[in-house]
Amino acid sequence: MAQDAQPVKHRHRHPADSIGARLDRLEHVIEEQQAEIHRLKAQVGNTQVAAQSGAATQASAQQSSDLSDSQGAQIEAEVQDLKRAQAAQYADIQSQRQSDVQTTFKNGRPTFKTADGNFSASLRALVQYDSAYYAQGHLPPDIDFSSGSDFRRARLGFSGTLYKDWSYEFLYDLGGSGVESASIASAYLQYDGLAPVHLRVGAYPTPESFEDSTSAADLLFLERAQPVDLERSIAGSDGRDGATIFAYDDNYFAALSYTGGLAGESGAFDEEQNLVGRAAYRFILGDDVNFAIGADSTYVIRPADLTAGHEGLETVRLRERPELNVDDQGIRLIDTGTINANHMFTYGLEATGNWRSLYGQGGHFHYDIDRRDSLLADPSFDGWYMQASWVLTGESKPYRPERGAYGSPSPSDEFSFDKPGWGAWELAARYSVLDLNFDAGAPNTLASPDAVGGGEQKIWTAGLNWYPNNAIRFLLDYQHTDASRLSSTGGNIGGRLNAVSLRAQISF
Repeated sequence: MAQDAQPVKHRHRHPADSIGARLDRLEHVIEEQQAEIHRLKAQVGNTQVAAQSGAATQASAQQSSDLSDSQGAQIEAEVQDLKRAQAAQYADIQSQRQSDVQTTFKNGRPTFKTADGNFSASLRALVQYDSAYYAQGHLPPDIDFSSGSDFRRARLGFSGTLYKDWSYEFLYDLGGSGVESASIASAYLQYDGLAPVHLRVGAYPTPESFEDSTSAADLLFLERAQPVDLERSIAGSDGRDGATIFAYDDNYFAALSYTGGLAGESGAFDEEQNLVGRAAYRFILGDDVNFAIGADSTYVIRPADLTAGHEGLETVRLRERPELNVDDQGIRLIDTGTINANHMFTYGLEATGNWRSLYGQGGHFHYDIDRRDSLLADPSFDGWYMQASWVLTGESKPYRPERGAYGSPSPSDEFSFDKPGWGAWELAARYSVLDLNFDAGAPNTLASPDAVGGGEQKIWTAGLNWYPNNAIRFLLDYQHTDASRLSSTGGNIGGRLNAVSLRAQISF
């Protein structure tokens, strides 16, 4: 009679057992079960052979056949039980693996991700504490910049993925100067299942230029160059409501956006309507050698309606700070004032690149306003900037294809007193010009009816940046601002000032 099959071995599973240890034990059990299956199958074959060769009479043959069928059915049932037990253990292990959560803290950012990659969540933070001293030279008597400190940005939030093909981000900003309030910096849902094409909807910084698309945590100076900051304030900037379709790979970035007002914005009866487009292409010339060109354009389909009624008040206003936001009064030395407008059109052309630890970037921007219900000439304005840096410790600034812009250098040797390492050090310089004058006339003469005397602002900036590690950064800047502006009667209402500023930043 056949030997009874060995029972399936079950091992006690301790909750603290690792998946790897359980897999090792499961492989051992499977080997034992496979050996048992082979033994049982061999036994079935031997029984059938013995029954056929040992048949002396029809009765004895029939008896052997019945015995063989009975034993074969029993063994086959045991084989099926073994297979079902094996499949159940596989399913249990797979379920445990899929439900496991992996935790990482790369560059200080807590990230949680399921083992199957379907879901992830990362905690995000960007805190920038700025201090500045304004040495004020020739300024109009009613203007006084406030030296002091504030939290330029204090963003907290999270980002991650859902079912692999969806991604999300929510960042709330508690910082800003005294004239700004807490607001949504980013809150969007994005579909990535059509990669390299992506679809995004919500409130977020609209992709525009190289400088605009540079993360706030990676800016070369405390603020963006003034021509860029002006353009992004028209139909982009942080927390802008909109929808964007964009695509990118290692070389190109292209985006088209439809945008409205800022998240939480009040005072408009009808939100503005804008189209924003951007295209950039990078040429990879070698290891740590890149060159990229880009263009962007904004079309204001309709400015915000500021009054009730069918014939609302739709105006635009262009003005800029001196590339420093510590002053809590929001003073602008150049300002076009409000202009009644139907539409507005802007474009920008830029180039950027790096050769190992050297980096440079620059661009030209143009702004056209289409006056509303007016026979006066339509005004236009221009601005441009150039900036460069040298990472003294030899690191290169990385190009980030997903943004189409440069990021911050990663220190080769993080700062520490326990071992040699001073982080990364970077010298930087920038010159920018923004001209908001249109037919402004000459000093001591009356301006023409179509004149816009917004003024011209020129800014020199020099900086020293220190990156102790990938999460902490310090920026020390010196800035000279020279603004020339005439009143409607030709009087000088411009000014000059110098400023020294320091930023302490943590981001992850």
